[in-house]
Amino acid sequence: MIRGLLSFVFLLLIAVAGGLYYTYGEVEPCRALAVEHARRAEASVGLPIAGGLERWNRLGTSQMTFGECARDLVDSWRERLAEQVE
Repeated sequence: MIRGLLSFVFLLLIAVAGGLYYTYGEVEPCRALAVEHARRAEASVGLPIAGGLERWNRLGTSQMTFGECARDLVDSWRERLAEQVE
């Protein structure tokens, strides 16, 4: 029973890390958040902006904790879902 639960949790963590890497090219939430902010800014402008925007966003997220970045990343996903539903 416990072995099965631990296996499930382990596979879930691997799936989340794989999804983050596939989507953002990063596994660390603060770097993924910087990529997310840069992509959303580019989408709002309508034109791709040179990679400098991601570097600027990394400066802001570098001062955040792991938990803050993860929470903000999930909040950003919720905002995008809400925008698509409307």
